Amino acid sequence: MNMVFSRQLTEKEIDILLNMQAFVKEAHAESDSHDYSHVFTVCLYTIEIAKNIPEPVDPFVCIAGALMHDIGKTTTLFSNIHGLFGGTLAEEYLDGVRVEESLRDAICRVVIRHTPTSMIPPATAEERAVYDADTLDRLGLMGLLRGFIGKSGSMEHILTKYMEKRKTDFDKLHFEFSKQPGDDLHQELLDFLIIFQKRLDQRMANIEDIFEREGLIEKQ
Repeated sequence: MNMVFSRQLTEKEIDILLNMQAFVKEAHAESDSHDYSHVFTVCLYTIEIAKNIPEPVDPFVCIAGALMHDIGKTTTLFSNIHGLFGGTLAEEYLDGVRVEESLRDAICRVVIRHTPTSMIPPATAEERAVYDADTLDRLGLMGLLRGFIGKSGSMEHILTKYMEKRKTDFDKLHFEFSKQPGDDLHQELLDFLIIFQKRLDQRMANIEDIFEREGLIEKQ
């Protein structure tokens, strides 16, 4: 195991993170499934993962990346590329509070690479920790329900599309430590998916099935 983190936070970094938390909380005030509770949960998961992996992790990059990871989701205009858009917003914010260039760039890469939609796999320990943390919050019943919030279209379309995507999330986790809570959450997810699928199949049944079941069709 590592030494929890590779170093301690400086007083300036602590001030930046506290102000960043307030900024992110306000920015996500109107968000639906990606509200501040999601951001905070991802931050907690990230810290736990970082404390239990064999690679050194910079605490400032890790925590700032977790806090800012969904800043691109605060508008629906760029939802499909929110990692890339969020990286741009994070860079502007970090420049504004005068974070040194190397740390700024490392944090922006965390934001960009936390989601598969950016098509750029996470590489560093910090990037993979936030990626795993975000993935963990998509697992389990709460993760499943959170994913339905704010979606448009028919219930059948939303359920079918979202359920298929969630089935593969567990296999995307990078660290063995992430898979420990992930395993139980994934099984919980699969159990509920079976229930949802059964109910969905009943809703999508053909009316001819009803005719046959109720004896309204003359048997050949």
